[in-house]
Amino acid sequence: MGFIIAQWSLRRAAISGALFVLVSVLAVFASLPLAVSSGVVRDRLERDISTWAGHPVSLGGAPSLDFWPTPTIQLDNVEILPSAFAASDAIMRAESIVANFNLFSAVLGAPSFSEFRLIRPTFNVELYPDATSNWTSASGELARGIDAAVARDLAAQTGEEVPATAIIPASAALGTVTIVDGTIKWVRDPGAAAEKLTAINGTVAWTAPTAVARANITAIFRGEQVTFAGSTAAPLLLLGGRTAPVEAKISSAPLNIEFGGSVSLGQNYFLSGALTLSSVSVRRALEWSGTDIRPGEALGALELTAKVTAERTKAKLDDLIIIIDRNRGIGVLDMELREDAPPLIAGTLAFNSLDIASFLQAFTPLPKAGTDIASTIDTRFLREIGLDLRLSAQSASFGPVALSNLAAAARVDRGRANFDVGDATAYGGSLIGRVALSEKGVDGGFKVQLSARKTNFSGLFDAVGLTGPLPRGTGSLDLEVTSPYPTWATALSDLTGKIDLAVEAGMVPGLDVAKFRELAGTERFFDLGQLGEGTGFAFNSARFEATIADGEANLETAELIGPQQMFSLSGVIPYSRSSLAIAGVLSPVPVAEGQTAATQPGAEALRFFIGGSWPQPVISPVIE
Repeated sequence: MGFIIAQWSLRRAAISGALFVLVSVLAVFASLPLAVSSGVVRDRLERDISTWAGHPVSLGGAPSLDFWPTPTIQLDNVEILPSAFAASDAIMRAESIVANFNLFSAVLGAPSFSEFRLIRPTFNVELYPDATSNWTSASGELARGIDAAVARDLAAQTGEEVPATAIIPASAALGTVTIVDGTIKWVRDPGAAAEKLTAINGTVAWTAPTAVARANITAIFRGEQVTFAGSTAAPLLLLGGRTAPVEAKISSAPLNIEFGGSVSLGQNYFLSGALTLSSVSVRRALEWSGTDIRPGEALGALELTAKVTAERTKAKLDDLIIIIDRNRGIGVLDMELREDAPPLIAGTLAFNSLDIASFLQAFTPLPKAGTDIASTIDTRFLREIGLDLRLSAQSASFGPVALSNLAAAARVDRGRANFDVGDATAYGGSLIGRVALSEKGVDGGFKVQLSARKTNFSGLFDAVGLTGPLPRGTGSLDLEVTSPYPTWATALSDLTGKIDLAVEAGMVPGLDVAKFRELAGTERFFDLGQLGEGTGFAFNSARFEATIADGEANLETAELIGPQQMFSLSGVIPYSRSSLAIAGVLSPVPVAEGQTAATQPGAEALRFFIGGSWPQPVISPVIE
């Protein structure tokens, strides 16, 4: 019994001792906050920020300490003042700052901080031509870390020994900073209006000088929500203007950009890496970015991937895959910002298939249809962008016209725009042409030139929807149309030019010569529908030459020559009103000297007049 009592006494003493130790520890922990001086924590926070940034820091207001669940200090009216110009405006103001600190280090009088939260901060940034800013400082732990990292990188590049002074301070890193409802304002030119990001929310984490720095933030830029996610494995080199690896992704409704590669933010700006860019509307993206370039009226979606190499004023896209409004091409593009001229885009693109009209509308505000040619057409793009593109396509289309094996060039240069088709196959033949636009009327503000050889015009007429008594067969076409005005603000009556159509043996559907003569002998007026569904008029050759001016086409030569009979036409076609005023003769084919004419009953010359409108002309025989 005595042994049991002794054993119980020992256990009770052990339990009591453990409880005493536990209570003592809890008492110590409970009393630790009482040993923390809010003034010491405040002063240390102010000193640490100033030492890191290299700029004076002001933390106004009384500090507020909280110890649960994590020890934190909150201070209001935060300011960072520029070290070079102390009387200047603050480079950062925040409504308040909240910092997590280590409780034990605070008790010892040397609090250390791990995470920060800035409430409604405003960052003011002035960017200078030498790649510095009003945030640049010659002192501070960050500046020391940058200088040491740059010195180490230079030594590694040159194979020299690392200087003994190139020691990166452990406190050169930023830590983890959460921004709540922040604003960044920046200016590049003195006196210019500041650009800004508003409603900034997110986190920047850089926990050690050699650790990866990451940023994940959202903001509003020019009314659009933007999400940015980026990282770099060498933040000190990046801030020091040296080349550093960078991964970045910008997402917004108008534009999405993703980049992975090397970047230098120094005076000799440089980047190289993989680029992915997409936009559901390039017009919206350009307007949102604030560029002065006016894109085409119909330009919509754009996607591209490429290997990009860029300097301050030049960029090159290699291994480019680009999709412009469903036109997918591959090639190379060079871009240049020129001091004395508009930005230049040059290069070579190859397409499997190309919609020429939609592609051109990506760069020029061309009308969507002929009826849209009006005074609203804007030619400012001729002064806002330079373009020099060489294009090729296995198949292409221009409206309803189908082409193959296209080789073309698009060029915009200082007030003039040209689209040249150097070679193409169309409807069994070859095609070359040019569309030119100029703001100055020296050579005509608008010009179209077209030359087709060995072309199947039956297929071409069907493609463009032309009906009526047209010569269908294989032949050639030369067309030139100009406008005297400096823009496409022109009506059909303003066009001048000429057209020359020559067709070899072929057919004019619905033109039954025997029925034509029969109706001419019995009717005062008749139309082509009354000729029935005959085989048409087979001809050996057809030739039409006309000049265009004042909304009319003047027929200089118009002949359909068949084996025995021929049609000869003369007169004008007021095409701006879709009307006709043509005199014609149906007569036997003249025979060469020494040959005998084939006799055909009733084949004497028949004169007639064609009026009405196209494609349903009205024929009236001329009674002599």
